Amino acid sequence: MPADAASFGSCCDTLKETLVNDEFEPLIAVDDSGVLYMSVGLLEAGGDQADTVDHPIFFCPFCGKGLQTEAEVEAKAGAAT
Repeated sequence: MPADAASFGSCCDTLKETLVNDEFEPLIAVDDSGVLYMSVGLLEAGGDQADTVDHPIFFCPFCGKGLQTEAEVEAKAGAAT
């Protein structure tokens, strides 16, 4: 988990538990650039595994608190490329 991932779990215990739980493949995760994403679909990759379609999360799906802005996501994603 990226170093700033812990900041996303500060709004509620449910999000915190979701981000640290490693018992299942996560639908909500923080990527290496520090952007919080939710998997919203699957694409057939032609192999044994499917690729996920991810979308940034701007508000906590559990408590509704604002977590990141579109500008912050663009800045982090742009810095990672």
